[in-house]
Amino acid sequence: MTIVRSSGSLDQLREEVRRAPPLPALSGERYAATHAAYEAASDQRSRLKEWLARELAPLLDGCDPVRVVGVGVGNGSVDTVLATALAVDGRSVHYTGVEPHAASAVEFAERLASLGAAALVPAVTIGKFADHDAGYPADLVHFVHSLYYVEDLSAALEHALKIARPGGLLMAATAPLEPLCVLTELVCPWGGHRPWFAEDVRAELDLRGLDVHTETLVGQLDVRDVLADPLGRGEAVFDFLVGARTAAMTPGIRERMLNHLHAISAPERPGRVPHPLDITIARVP
Repeated sequence: MTIVRSSGSLDQLREEVRRAPPLPALSGERYAATHAAYEAASDQRSRLKEWLARELAPLLDGCDPVRVVGVGVGNGSVDTVLATALAVDGRSVHYTGVEPHAASAVEFAERLASLGAAALVPAVTIGKFADHDAGYPADLVHFVHSLYYVEDLSAALEHALKIARPGGLLMAATAPLEPLCVLTELVCPWGGHRPWFAEDVRAELDLRGLDVHTETLVGQLDVRDVLADPLGRGEAVFDFLVGARTAAMTPGIRERMLNHLHAISAPERPGRVPHPLDITIARVP
């Protein structure tokens, strides 16, 4: 699927957003509900799961035991796929999730324990990654859709490199700004925090002179309901896309945002927009 870049109309949108009052943030309950709707409208997560099993797991062949630290693991829905792919042929897998939200951390631990793999040893740390001490060098430290929210990107990556063993891997799966996250960056109430995207992650790793490889998975996000009924059946997907309550948008901002989504829609599949994810892998020196 071709990724259509945004037009100069975003400059006009930025000016309107600058003049408008900030949008209300999503509550924890609203975030969970809209996230479920957003995932249901996209095939990106299924593509990512396939990639983890097909491409990432083989990079750890020869490690036994294999030690993994996942940062911002949520409920573990992605991690179960990677853990299953690693725990084969009796290989011991020590899989630690770091998650600041207690309820999600508990669900992560329950999901991995339910896999029933005798050689899989799951653990979870509830708290900030900056405070995490793995106690042993990790073969893989990964961030899946979690680096947007860290306060200090450089410090987070530096900490990951310190807890990974020499020759180990750091993997980050992060959305690029174009073509969708330009909208998120514009209107999400970040609370004074600067959001980080794939371009920032790659730049930080390149500054360290590491052996870095990036590939892009391009999924599709179905925004037909957003375009047809943004204040009704499309509101949940629209809310999660921009990270705020879109019902509070001015009519002018809403119209320009919908025009942007129209502009980047696939000509052959109207209402489906590119939903890319950059996967960046660095080898730890």
